[in-house]
Amino acid sequence: MTSQSPFRHYARVMQHFASTRALEVFALQASPILGSFLGGFSLERRGVIRLGLLLLGSLALTAHVFVFNDWAGHSSDIRDPRRATLVFARRGIGRRQVARVAIALLIFANVAFAAVGSPAILLGAVIAALSLLYSCSPSFGKSTPIVASINHLLGGALHFLLGYTLSRALDASGLVISLFFGLVFAGGHLNQEVRDYEGDLLNGIRTSAVVFGCRRTFLASLCTFTAAYAILASLAALGILPRLLLWSTIVWPLHVAWSLRALQRGLGFETALWMQRRYRLLFAFIGLAMLAR
Repeated sequence: MTSQSPFRHYARVMQHFASTRALEVFALQASPILGSFLGGFSLERRGVIRLGLLLLGSLALTAHVFVFNDWAGHSSDIRDPRRATLVFARRGIGRRQVARVAIALLIFANVAFAAVGSPAILLGAVIAALSLLYSCSPSFGKSTPIVASINHLLGGALHFLLGYTLSRALDASGLVISLFFGLVFAGGHLNQEVRDYEGDLLNGIRTSAVVFGCRRTFLASLCTFTAAYAILASLAALGILPRLLLWSTIVWPLHVAWSLRALQRGLGFETALWMQRRYRLLFAFIGLAMLAR
């Protein structure tokens, strides 16, 4: 009976994070999936097995990033009125248990990547290192404006390349396409900092929104997204991505219009969520268009 107790404890940890983070973890797998198809993935048996292993590793790595960040930010999250009810400690879960789950997820990810190949191992290791810096470093983490956004830019680009390098060697086209994904990820992070402004200010976390203000950070997010749209249209015009994506030049004004409306509504938690839902929908359609031949 007692020997089963630890397993029940860790099952409860997994259940907690599944209820709070699963949707984000699964949504972020769009990057390596799109990367694998744009990198020339074929539906041969060996290719399908390698893709399956890659996605298992990517799921575990992404889950590790979120679990580790929640472990590292436990003390500040519990003081944030919007986050406090979701903190694992409120569910009777200890930090040591969470740390062990984070380590287990990272080990599992590395085992899966080892079965895929050396590029996956290397890219996964760099993503894990970026996660460590973001969550724990006082100089290169979430409390350092701009640097935190660069961290997300690199992480988003590398996550795409994780899939892209499954079937081909890294090349110039892959690097430029990965920049699009990185910019989208960084733009979303800046919007998230606007969303979390009140809690970060309360905890003394010096995000871009806290240091420069919500309006400037929101406009920086829009500029970052604009750069992503520009790269997307350029790649489509050059024939590197499907011509259908030239229509992104029409999608961009809609993004701008929603941003202006968000500014009129007043920037805050609800407005940032409102904006987040809309730009995620736009980029979901763009992702589907990337698969067009």
